[in-house]
Amino acid sequence: MGSLVKNFLMRAVTGILFVLVVAGMFVLGAYTNALTYAVVTAVVIIVATHEYCHLLRAGGMSPHILMAMATNLTAFGLGFMICNYHWDTRLLLIIVALVWLMFLVELFSSNRNPLTNIALTILGCVYVGMPFALFNLLAFKNGAYDFWPIMGIFVLVWVNDTGAYLCGVTMGRHKLYERISPKKTIEGFVGGVLLTVAVGFTSYACLGDCFFHAGLGFTLLTTAIVAVIGTCGDLVESMFKRSVNVKDSGRILPGHGGILDRFDAVMFAAPIVSLLYYFFI
Repeated sequence: MGSLVKNFLMRAVTGILFVLVVAGMFVLGAYTNALTYAVVTAVVIIVATHEYCHLLRAGGMSPHILMAMATNLTAFGLGFMICNYHWDTRLLLIIVALVWLMFLVELFSSNRNPLTNIALTILGCVYVGMPFALFNLLAFKNGAYDFWPIMGIFVLVWVNDTGAYLCGVTMGRHKLYERISPKKTIEGFVGGVLLTVAVGFTSYACLGDCFFHAGLGFTLLTTAIVAVIGTCGDLVESMFKRSVNVKDSGRILPGHGGILDRFDAVMFAAPIVSLLYYFFI
């Protein structure tokens, strides 16, 4: 029990500090023309891409870390400049050129399994780069920077993670998906969903629809997406780690592992929420 309490306290302190830093930078973006939002997201992209490539290299694979990092940063950066400074959308074709360049880099390298290396590099762009690039659809939905929709996703993901952890360690009896994540339980999953929905409803009732400005229906839909799809994102990353026999993607966050371990649910839920928010709200 002592180790359980110690682990929970470490997770709690690290999580709170991490939330304060990330949230503070997003909020500060309202006073810096969104530059702090861009900086913190770019740093997360760099670290997450590095962890992804390091994870695969631990399994004997060779994705191109520099190409993946350049493509992911370019995708986010172009999205940011187009949404915030109204750059020409045709500049997005640069991403196509970077993907095509991956083939040429592999052509003139001496790496074994070139098709696998190219595929894994492109997968890193889809898995890491695309979600953060789509953040711009949330942040600049109405033509001006608004940190609330992004904060909404992060808050709901963190609430779901906390609810699932607490319910799992106190009431967990039945395994959710033992082959991929032996510690996850059905009780934890249900507890996370219920707490997330409760927080989403409470935020709407008490704070005046501050997160998404889209009505109660969209708020509740988003909480369900974050809770369910976010959990799938957690399981997908567990699948990656299990396939290369690695426990954590990194050690940057005590009690949580790496940036990928902390953002896996966000990266899976954010694209769906971003597209729904952009096209239907």
